[in-house]
Amino acid sequence: MKWVIRVLGLILFAAISIYLGADLMLKPMNDEARSKAPGAFAELSDGQIHYRLEGPEDGPLVVLVHGFSTPNFIYEQNVEALNASGMRTLRFDHFGRGWSDRPSTKYDVDFYDRALTELLDTLGINEPFGLAGLSMGGPIVSEFTARHPERVNKLVLLVPAGLDLAGNDSAAAKLVQTPVIGDFIWRMIGKRTLLGDPQYSESELAPENRLRGDVEEQFQYRGYLQALLSTLRHMPMSGREETFARVAETGIPVLAIYGAKDETVLISSAERLETLIPDADIRVIEDGAHGLNYQNHKIVNPWLIDFFADTEGQ
Repeated sequence: MKWVIRVLGLILFAAISIYLGADLMLKPMNDEARSKAPGAFAELSDGQIHYRLEGPEDGPLVVLVHGFSTPNFIYEQNVEALNASGMRTLRFDHFGRGWSDRPSTKYDVDFYDRALTELLDTLGINEPFGLAGLSMGGPIVSEFTARHPERVNKLVLLVPAGLDLAGNDSAAAKLVQTPVIGDFIWRMIGKRTLLGDPQYSESELAPENRLRGDVEEQFQYRGYLQALLSTLRHMPMSGREETFARVAETGIPVLAIYGAKDETVLISSAERLETLIPDADIRVIEDGAHGLNYQNHKIVNPWLIDFFADTEGQ
């Protein structure tokens, strides 16, 4: 019996060593790392957040909020078109992603709302603006709009999470959200799971329809996987009917774009959103997947420009 206990002890020690060692091998997100980033940084209550403010200074502002794991370069093709049309754009990396700090905290609804609010206040943005959210960014911008309707004049939801999400209630998802064992599993398989996302299989896409950034770069810095795990545990990706219903009460114009071939946000979400925000303009790209904002940017960009430029719909 003693040898069994010893073997189990050795296995446990090895597992803990691997778990802790994996983090120690990563780089810190510090000034040296941040010097590589384009754009600028703002000091908020939870740390330094990376942002990019681009386009004509006197143009109407559009704020773009990215999703769960890919930082703000996911909007590159959209920003180019919006800037060329005369609009000013603000995009940023969520805490825990890209070049932003990785605070060890609860990544919940209030955390994401606070980050966006503080960034806007720090930059002195007081006039109403257009707001867009992609995937997980959908519930974030919807909650922001419901809480601060006086700050938003138009809302775009790009393949928004919040309703029907593939695998959200699976046994694997529940296991990862379990304390201790879930932390170990996520540390060991998180990177492989994320990079196995079909969205990142771009070999069959034309170069202009691919991501304009390296999704793996952020893996090199401590805190990325932990931030995602905290988000999985504390930021609901489904069951957000009440949030969308509160958006409807504001009367703010909403454009929602879904992909019929999206394997992450199921197309059934489109019909459900229509019942929650009856006045929303809901469009479906038949061959669109979860990355439709850049993969189908030739379709999406004119829609964004027309919607944000239409002052009569405000």
